[in-house]
Amino acid sequence: MQLTAEFAPDRQALVGGPLRGWQHHAHEDALARRGPVHPAELPNGLEVLVTTMGLEGTRTLLSDDRLAKDAAGLRAAMQDQLARKGRPTDLSRIIGPSMLNTDPPDHRRLRALVSQAFTVRRINALQPAVEKAAQELVAALPEDADLIEGLAFPLPLAVICDLLGVPVEDREQLHHWTAAMMTERPELVVPASDAMFGYLAGLIEYKRERPDDALLSGLVQAQVDGERLTPEELLTTAILLVVAGHETTTGLIGNAAVALLATPGAWDAVNDDTVGAAVEEAARWDPPVRVTPHYRATADIELPGGVIPEGSVIMIGLGTAGRDPLVHGPTADRFDPTRVPAGGNAALGHAAFGHGVHYCLGHHLARIEARAALTALRARAPRARLAVDPAELERGDKVVPNTFASAHALLEP
Repeated sequence: MQLTAEFAPDRQALVGGPLRGWQHHAHEDALARRGPVHPAELPNGLEVLVTTMGLEGTRTLLSDDRLAKDAAGLRAAMQDQLARKGRPTDLSRIIGPSMLNTDPPDHRRLRALVSQAFTVRRINALQPAVEKAAQELVAALPEDADLIEGLAFPLPLAVICDLLGVPVEDREQLHHWTAAMMTERPELVVPASDAMFGYLAGLIEYKRERPDDALLSGLVQAQVDGERLTPEELLTTAILLVVAGHETTTGLIGNAAVALLATPGAWDAVNDDTVGAAVEEAARWDPPVRVTPHYRATADIELPGGVIPEGSVIMIGLGTAGRDPLVHGPTADRFDPTRVPAGGNAALGHAAFGHGVHYCLGHHLARIEARAALTALRARAPRARLAVDPAELERGDKVVPNTFASAHALLEP
């Protein structure tokens, strides 16, 4: 979430910006020292509570069934609050009955249906193509390159669109719609989500009549116990896969690249054996998602040092969970790709991909893409360095994703 680098005593977590570098780390960590939950206002006027807790507390909250992810309940709670404030009540189409906004038992049914088409085997089979695409993008970069525009953005967009079966000529437009939807500014969100909804509805019908081997056709045909995705479930799932399938992975790649290039000795040490740990450390230290999308509290939830009142709209912070000194000691606020010894499981030290029933279905693909991007970049430019002070790199204007707007590097061989 785009939280200001400084905060007012009476409004501990405000929307603002632009933030640069890693200013949000200091702000989030300072909030965590003040308490576990803080008020914030989104650009559309919606008032939410944002949590800043350690790893154990964050995982416990992510698994708390008193936090609802039901689309109908969320929309009603948000629209009621916005109406009372005299603000527009139109919301993004992504707040619909996909896995993201569905509770068990419906969530289990939806995830089972989507998982039929989004299998580990299918994702693993993509790895050679992902690595080839990364190498081609890196080879095309100029010596003074924007790593976001030239690599971190186009690689995951191409991968998810190839996986879904989206025509090449339509992909740039999908990205523009996604970027607008992530701002939480209603004048941008509503027309963009409506346009994406209409486009994907047409593409789904095309795939229904002309099925192929791509994921979207698989979703149309997927069945569990004779049940298929309803038309609305299919559409909101398609929107979710497009948005989550490239926007957050852009953050994972970009944040990891900047952290490695900004840390003395880190870029020199990137190789096939260490790149996985570097990706996990970046996910821990500067996660690609700063706060989860919205939950709705169905009861009062007592926290150590605070309370989430019933009826609140909640966004759970993931940054302080990864930078928890109780887990990572006094250097928790430092990027250290050697933090976990070889053979250790660095993924246990963060919640960057969530936790519980809503754990990110695409985490394996995101990791494959990030490793491929960094490996290709290191092979092309073993002496690469950032072209500007990393503290001056501007963050994007999105609420949920945590991305750099740009990151220029000098790609020295």
